[in-house]
Amino acid sequence: MIKYNVSEQEFSTLDESQQGLYSQGDDGFTLNVEGVPKEDVSGLKKKIDELLTEKKTAQQKAIEAEELAKAESAEKLRKANDYEQLYNSSESEREKASKELAELKATIDRQKVSNEATDVAFQLTKDPARAKLLTEQISTRLALVDGEVRVLDGSGNLTVSTINELTSSIKAEYPFLIDGSQAAGGGATGGSSGAGDTKQVSRQDFESMDASKRMKFVKSGGKII
Repeated sequence: MIKYNVSEQEFSTLDESQQGLYSQGDDGFTLNVEGVPKEDVSGLKKKIDELLTEKKTAQQKAIEAEELAKAESAEKLRKANDYEQLYNSSESEREKASKELAELKATIDRQKVSNEATDVAFQLTKDPARAKLLTEQISTRLALVDGEVRVLDGSGNLTVSTINELTSSIKAEYPFLIDGSQAAGGGATGGSSGAGDTKQVSRQDFESMDASKRMKFVKSGGKII
């Protein structure tokens, strides 16, 4: 029986008359026969096209998935950055508000101390100039602690002294500024050009003196006209 396809080994076993019926191909030898129908490869080609299409679709989906992942990652980073900026801005505003609140509290505390010192000063004298000097001295002996005005000693340390005790101390320390005290000296008028020697000055001139000169003027018995 003559085969349509034979291998090289099979071809070598054929006699010359049979070998003449074959032509060598890529996979051996093929019988030279006319009218043999060609193999229908349309189905295979269609299958290959389908596989190629599926591969292309899968690759496209992979690319799209990768791009989507990158976009989502970029969006997360953007949101994280926005949150960080928002947090930093909020923290900056909080610190600013906290600082302003602390400054306002300090101002209120100082005002409370000043008001208390002024009240004590005007209990000791009705003269505005002397009261101003007394207020400056009394303020250094007061502090606001837990919302309450407390008395300090000369070194700035808290004491258990009361306001009344501080008032008595101020009377003893600055008798020349207290109404009714004889420690202010004589009442002679006139004087020289020096602030410490002048017995009478205008209120404007008195206000232009520094604290030490005002204190010296009042202590020497000077009068404000």
